[in-house]
Amino acid sequence: MKSTARRIAISLAAAASVMLMLPSAAMAAKTTPRIVKAGTTTAYSGNFQAINLGDVYFAGNAPFIGVVDTLCQYTQLRGTVASGGSGTVNYVQIDDDGAGAACPNNQGGTTTITAISTNGNGQVYYDNDPNPGRDGVLEIAGNQPGVHLQAEIEMPLVTPDLQTCHYGLTSTTPTLELDLFNGTNPDRPDSGSSEAQGSAAGQEFHLMTSQTNSFYCPEAVAAYATVTVKGEQTANSGVFNQSLAVIQGP
Repeated sequence: MKSTARRIAISLAAAASVMLMLPSAAMAAKTTPRIVKAGTTTAYSGNFQAINLGDVYFAGNAPFIGVVDTLCQYTQLRGTVASGGSGTVNYVQIDDDGAGAACPNNQGGTTTITAISTNGNGQVYYDNDPNPGRDGVLEIAGNQPGVHLQAEIEMPLVTPDLQTCHYGLTSTTPTLELDLFNGTNPDRPDSGSSEAQGSAAGQEFHLMTSQTNSFYCPEAVAAYATVTVKGEQTANSGVFNQSLAVIQGP
């Protein structure tokens, strides 16, 4: 199983990807944020895009099998964010090449992840917690039926039957918390990127009991990911070239 140093999580939310970012100073406590254009105090409200840095890793315990893990090379989340930190996710793509390829898993097959519905929301807070040195936190509440991801898992080492599993933010899903780092934060996960970054480290998506799931589906899947987050310089252009940060509001 690949090292978790760069393994990654949307979520989605994600994502999720799955969403946003972050500055510095003040006390280590969640407070009202202000999403800004990086290097300024100019508020930013608009579309955002999150793209993975390094591997995207998912793991869950399947009945009678143990750990089933999947390693993907591409994740993209898109949505909207307000300068006060509220945000939505309306697009999630998770695959192995950015063009829809299935991701390899440890059961001798591949996993195809499809976003059935991505109508989810979250809230960014300013939080310069010295451990893990973050600038903010993205909280995504559970019990959001508009978030629905389908995983089709081939397990030739276990069964010839394709396993179809449905995951989401169910009533049993705890609030997801993702650490957010500004591009100038020396503690950001990837020092090679000067963009705002978000980090998922084991946040879970739970099996949707409202859907028909195959026998070997893990009850929960944990996600590990690091993403960069950018906005648009020109609103609704689809060109994500605006560096972002989160500072203490208002």
